[in-house]
Amino acid sequence: MKKLVILVLFSLIGLTTMAQSLPINIGIHGGWNDAKIKAKEYKIDSHGGYMIGAFARINLGSIYLEPALNFAHKESKINDEIGSIGKFKYSSIDIPVMVGYNILKLPIFKLRGFAGPVASFVTKDLKSDFNTDKMMWNGKIGAGVDVWKVTFDIDYEFGLKKFGDGVKAPKSWNLTLGFKII
Repeated sequence: MKKLVILVLFSLIGLTTMAQSLPINIGIHGGWNDAKIKAKEYKIDSHGGYMIGAFARINLGSIYLEPALNFAHKESKINDEIGSIGKFKYSSIDIPVMVGYNILKLPIFKLRGFAGPVASFVTKDLKSDFNTDKMMWNGKIGAGVDVWKVTFDIDYEFGLKKFGDGVKAPKSWNLTLGFKII
């Protein structure tokens, strides 16, 4: 066990040293989402959810590539003509790969725009009467600000196909706060 801990420590030190010499940032982020989902026979009102994950940003001058691995939970209320009949909740593992452009790049401040695909794998489909697909492709477009090691993003995510039988592709606004560890 001691050998494993020592190996992991030296690997982290090596990764940190390498990342400082290469244009790579690694960080964690979390945030809030507001999902809107439409179904044929029901009105589904948006309700807040959350996201937590990790990202890597590969800086290539003014352009960057940012893959991430996120856990997201989204929730909506289902209504019919009479009133509320339940909730539509689901959790997913999301893998976005954003291509971005640094619009303004100062020593401790960056303004950037980004877009790209998101592979979304539904892990839990709770309290839902709908048959939903377990894998979806989404698109994402947004803007972000970096101040030193803190990142703030706002983006719009939209489904590229129906979520399942009678359920249209979800759409959501996401606010994300992150911290670059390396």
